Amino acid sequence: MTSNNEAIASRAEVVIPGGLLSPSRRLGAPVAFAKAEGPYLFDADGNRYTDYHCAFGANVLGHRNPAVFNAIAEVNESVDLIGAGVLELEVEVAELLVSAIPCADQIAFCSSGSEATYHALRLARAYTGRKQIIKFQGGYHGWHDYVAMNGQSSRQMMNSFDPMSDGILYDAARHTKILPYNDATAVEEYIKANPGEVAAIIIEPIAHNMGAVIAQHQFLRDLRRITTENGVVLIFDEVITGFRHALGGYQSIVGVTPDLATFGKAATSGYPIGLVAGCREIMERVGRTGEGAVFMGGTFNGTPSSLAAVKATVQELSKPGVYDRLFDLGDYLRKQIDQIIARHGIKAQTAGFGSVWLVYFFDGEFSEYADLLRNDNELDMRFRRALIAGRHIFQPLQLKRLYLSLSHDQSVLNDTLELIDTAMADLARSAAA
Repeated sequence: MTSNNEAIASRAEVVIPGGLLSPSRRLGAPVAFAKAEGPYLFDADGNRYTDYHCAFGANVLGHRNPAVFNAIAEVNESVDLIGAGVLELEVEVAELLVSAIPCADQIAFCSSGSEATYHALRLARAYTGRKQIIKFQGGYHGWHDYVAMNGQSSRQMMNSFDPMSDGILYDAARHTKILPYNDATAVEEYIKANPGEVAAIIIEPIAHNMGAVIAQHQFLRDLRRITTENGVVLIFDEVITGFRHALGGYQSIVGVTPDLATFGKAATSGYPIGLVAGCREIMERVGRTGEGAVFMGGTFNGTPSSLAAVKATVQELSKPGVYDRLFDLGDYLRKQIDQIIARHGIKAQTAGFGSVWLVYFFDGEFSEYADLLRNDNELDMRFRRALIAGRHIFQPLQLKRLYLSLSHDQSVLNDTLELIDTAMADLARSAAA
């Protein structure tokens, strides 16, 4: 008898390319989710799953958080999408964000993190009158042609153009220079060798798109100095780090203030949003018309329901002890997993920051993408598949980060740790065979 999961997946194959909204959502066996609540998902056959995917990190409060749910319901009683004039809600949310984010004199709203990085790069080019941008190997800053390259590259492709998709326009991508993460010397040498050419550096201050490679504090301070001295716009891509690690983003933790920063994901705990925050001198170009203006249109920019979700999320994350709790949960989970790894003699280690975590299947230090090429991808995927088979939702790709939410608690983690212990024991037995 065909299950509900299989039936829905079969229908999806007919009308959705590949049967999923992206290949990265493929979990192996067909799964059609029907309900979400707190740290759990429920499929069309009624099975419960523990969620460590958290919608690519967006659900920082947990699924269907009551405060967010009620805020959206309340705003929908009085207003929906208008697209003209200004709403007081837009002003309130912008004021909240400006007060929280160190680099923010002004905020511009859009609908996704990819849109935010696209607009930030356009702003930087308009402001400087230059074309080139620098991104770092292993980083991901969205789907657009300027940056959709050199993510999880092979060793052979690391130092060459490595597009993430067919159809990327090389004429746009060729203006992007790929450099190694945590290497300020390489950045400074390139900028000095190409004076007046580089418009912007865009960087994840914690490179969560290759797991959890943390920028060295001195590296970020050096980037701030280099960009200031050379008239380059420094952009922090905080689409993952923002709101998840601190209300003000990682910039508020590390004490380095960029010119522009982009946000999304956890800003609404599960609803569409993109934010560009920055200094007035650059941001004011979005509000202009005529010479020097930067167009940033979008019918759904500042959708009331999404703004209500931002406001409610910020209010929830502002409560005393919230970030302490997220960090304590992450520290507890990583410590327990490291003990399991040691007990079973697996060549692996945990990594992460706050509520972001994963297991790397290699040992030794790491500071850039090249170091991660030591990862045993086969073991990594076997581990992830074992957890998925045990009804735990992971990103089913090696090196990809996992998340906790405020709805996870230690009892949830302890159940997961039992499954991780079993999975690691199986990996150790197969290695010894």
